[in-house]
Amino acid sequence: MPFFHNLLFTLAAESPIARMRRMNRLFSLASIVAFVVALQANSLQSAQLVDDRAITIHSARDLAEKRRALIKYLWAAEGFPERRLPDLVKTNVASPVKQLSHLARVDELRMDLAPGLQALTYHFIPEQPNRELVVVHHGHACTLDDDPSPSEVGYGLQRTIHSLLGKGYGVLGVFMPHMQPGDCGGEHGAMFKTNVVGSAIKYFLEPTAISLNHLSTRNRAGQFPNYRAFHMAGLSGGGWTTTVYAAIDPRIQCSFPVAGTIPLYLRTGGSVGDLEQFEPSFYRLAGYPDLYLLGSAERGRSQVQILVQRDNCCFGEAQHDPKSAGEPYMEAMRHYEARVRAALKEIGTGSFRLEIDEVAPSHMISHHAIESIILPELRKSQSGKR
Repeated sequence: MPFFHNLLFTLAAESPIARMRRMNRLFSLASIVAFVVALQANSLQSAQLVDDRAITIHSARDLAEKRRALIKYLWAAEGFPERRLPDLVKTNVASPVKQLSHLARVDELRMDLAPGLQALTYHFIPEQPNRELVVVHHGHACTLDDDPSPSEVGYGLQRTIHSLLGKGYGVLGVFMPHMQPGDCGGEHGAMFKTNVVGSAIKYFLEPTAISLNHLSTRNRAGQFPNYRAFHMAGLSGGGWTTTVYAAIDPRIQCSFPVAGTIPLYLRTGGSVGDLEQFEPSFYRLAGYPDLYLLGSAERGRSQVQILVQRDNCCFGEAQHDPKSAGEPYMEAMRHYEARVRAALKEIGTGSFRLEIDEVAPSHMISHHAIESIILPELRKSQSGKR
């Protein structure tokens, strides 16, 4: 404290111009110190990440045991919420996304997850349903209503929903905790500091689980299609949710995590992510390569992971550190893909591949990804030609 007292006396004795110059120097120094502290914190965080390069699943039995272990970690004795339904369903609400064609109506689903935490999902019902539905999960943003233009701009949620409706798919729009209309504070790290049965990670997964329970059992009463297949796609934090949810719930047949994850052993800088992305006690049970296996293994299932090469957020070439990884971006990504595919072949069923979007100019689900990757994979699933 003597330093601050002396500083105040010095400033009081100086002329206004000298005082301004001294304050500018101090603020510049403070900015440098803050930057160095942030770099040190990030380096420490990266150093503490679980080394998840080892794949621990090698058989169908390993697969089942690992999924049970994760469910026990997440929900403890309560177990996966396989019978829970939404607390409130409103039918035929105004569409939260503009300029959608081939849309019959929108239903709104709400569910209370914890004190002060309510989840919101939207069920977009197509005019000509093909009896399949895709969960479209957003990341750290509070609206699905982004740029509808044909240009590669925005996050791409609107164009994803629009394209799926045009092909007859129902769509379930889902948000991250505290990242939705009416609750857009964005702070979900505090959930990990509360007393919770199991893990707070479950709050990222339950909106999808509870909504799918409704969609798979209430079609007659709700007058919506009797869905015979569920798929999932998500961007950023929604891509992370897609990765973890597909690993937990085999009802998801095709999954498309976009710019959502890479293995922890390859992460530095902006790719480290929020706590749910690297919580050590969870990822010691199953690292990301194991989660990719869990989301793609078993008959009729596939996972197509999409990374954006020019991503301005995370998991792109700009966020890759070839020195710590020991190899350039493309080689590092292709190596973990090859190891997951080899392990999947050992198990015997399912499909996994990595697509690197070289067209998208930034963090998004691009038109290219929708038309050239997501829709063709869904068509293969329908025809059974995967």
